[in-house]
Amino acid sequence: MSRTYDIPKTRLRLSRKSSTRTPFPVVTVVAVVALVSLIPFAYLLVVSLLPVSPGGAVGGLWQELFASQSVARYMANSAIVSISSTVLVIFLSCLAGFGFAKLSYRGSGIAYALVVAAISVPSVSIILPNFLNLARLGGIDSYWAPIVLYTVGSVPVATILTTSYFRSLPDEVVESAVLDGASYWRVFTSVMVPMALPAMVTVGVLSFLGAWNDLLIGLLFFPDPALRTITVGVAALEGAHVSSINLALTGSLLSALPPLVVFVLFQRHLVSGITAGALR
Repeated sequence: MSRTYDIPKTRLRLSRKSSTRTPFPVVTVVAVVALVSLIPFAYLLVVSLLPVSPGGAVGGLWQELFASQSVARYMANSAIVSISSTVLVIFLSCLAGFGFAKLSYRGSGIAYALVVAAISVPSVSIILPNFLNLARLGGIDSYWAPIVLYTVGSVPVATILTTSYFRSLPDEVVESAVLDGASYWRVFTSVMVPMALPAMVTVGVLSFLGAWNDLLIGLLFFPDPALRTITVGVAALEGAHVSSINLALTGSLLSALPPLVVFVLFQRHLVSGITAGALR
């Protein structure tokens, strides 16, 4: 005769809680790594608050930075280029990802393989022909040329991320919408885009960080000082004020603040967007 045993529920709850608890050594290591990674930002913050001269006011470097350089204009130029390219990357990569993941057509596998292969091409190796071609089209000292380069450079990786995310979504959603009479464009805009918000945020944050922090394209396409981005402006500041390294460090901190704010605001969506395709 078989016997049944009643296992206390409270004991099960305790065991489940204890199994999901992060070990203390792991937490310690993560905390130490996080603190070490914050040391450069802390150093820049302390330096930026130092007086320009002995006995000067605290924060004088910030006043000198905004007085001697058009940093507000540089920040605006970076925002225009970065935000514009980010919007284009989100739009194009979501369209391509939806097509690769949910639409079956001849040659889609080859097209996706070409997108994956485009990642292996270093951007530095093609910057010279791109510069010459865009210069012939009048891309020097204009916003559209860097926007095009940033967009083209980010679309392959973004397409792979969005394709992986769209594939994790159930096909029945698309099929039921099509059976109800919706066009593929309506399915994409009204059904898929709201469901793909984490992937879109991930693509947007990565694209924005890449465009904002880039220096090479800004140096090549913005010889006019009025059109410099903030990274180019900080590099020029280091050359013009060699004796004041603290002023250059203050400019570096100013340049790092917008990417840091964007990452902190969207970090939850960023992690979920990267891992969603693998976990679903």
